[in-house]
Amino acid sequence: MKNYLMLACTILQDEIEAALKEAGTRIPTLFIPSDLHLFPDNLRDYLQKTIDNIYNVDVIMLPMGRCGNGTLGLKSKRATLILPKCEDCVNMLLSGDDLKAVERPAYSYFLTDGWLREKNAINNEYDRTLEKYGKERAEMVMKMLYENYQHFAFVDTGCYCLAEAEKKIQPLANLVEVDITKHPGPCGVLKKMMRLEFDDNFIVVPPGTAITEELFTE
Repeated sequence: MKNYLMLACTILQDEIEAALKEAGTRIPTLFIPSDLHLFPDNLRDYLQKTIDNIYNVDVIMLPMGRCGNGTLGLKSKRATLILPKCEDCVNMLLSGDDLKAVERPAYSYFLTDGWLREKNAINNEYDRTLEKYGKERAEMVMKMLYENYQHFAFVDTGCYCLAEAEKKIQPLANLVEVDITKHPGPCGVLKKMMRLEFDDNFIVVPPGTAITEELFTE
């Protein structure tokens, strides 16, 4: 029997725990700091150092996709690496049976309650900017930051209270004049991963081999 370990972002903790419970599987999971995703090079360095220190594991699962190229170049000397063949975790949450069928609404900033609980979440951003610059400049900065977005798009995964999450983002949405939208989040491919069903939606990288950009397009 193979030994599995998962390295995952805390943002997906609700969805991962729900998928594991539904699948009836137990996979030891190390949750990594979510702010690493802001800097792909930092994410890669953190993941590689963690992978290098993992022993007695046959398969390391990475439910995160390409993540701004933060997973490119990763390899393990001892374990097989498995990750979804997608740009980022949003695709996993929006997916049904096939990642290729996912359609991401344009001009949307995707959210779940997991994102909003993080210390650097956008619902806290205005307060930090207000403290730093004062009201007038803070409002100008926030409008500039989100001028290219039309929607704050909640992915409704069924793992959190959507109404409560909306309350957290409504003040910012009002300020920057961005609509709040909701989109079904079946988490189909994530659930496959938790069931250990690694079909064509996944990249399987043998020990000693690095994750490359080409693997995401094959």
